Amino acid sequence: MKTTQMRLELAQLGSGAHALAIQIMGNPDDAADAVQDALTKALEQPRSYDSSRGPLKTWFLRVVRNRCIDLIRKRKPHDEKVEQLVDSGIGPEQAAENADVSRMLERALAAIDPDHRQIVILRDYLELPYKEIATVLEVAPGTVMSRLHRARLALAKVYREYDE
Repeated sequence: MKTTQMRLELAQLGSGAHALAIQIMGNPDDAADAVQDALTKALEQPRSYDSSRGPLKTWFLRVVRNRCIDLIRKRKPHDEKVEQLVDSGIGPEQAAENADVSRMLERALAAIDPDHRQIVILRDYLELPYKEIATVLEVAPGTVMSRLHRARLALAKVYREYDE
């Protein structure tokens, strides 16, 4: 793949990569740093991408995920905050109800295990197929299905607790 083409494709993946990084890192600033580091690495070493192993999107999300994990290991633990996803173009009553649900979901996502959180984000927010999630997480596709099931159960349990 030519470097120019890779730059264009990586630019298009930026928002999805940033959303994943926010969920892993817990805040937009650290997420932006992780994505920037991943972009720099990808552009400095374009030959590290092997198209025979899967799409550029999957490879780049794995690079972003790994960079996030590296940065988390280097920092001190602190309360994680999951960014709120905003849906516009609706009425005020529905917006208020959606904001309440989003806040509860945000709290529930922040409360579950980080491994559970990232698999939910990859599947339900970024809508990656199981095979691509398996590649990003470096696990078997069957493992993705079982981990996603457990993650959704954990999320539902925490969400119900906040809803009561």
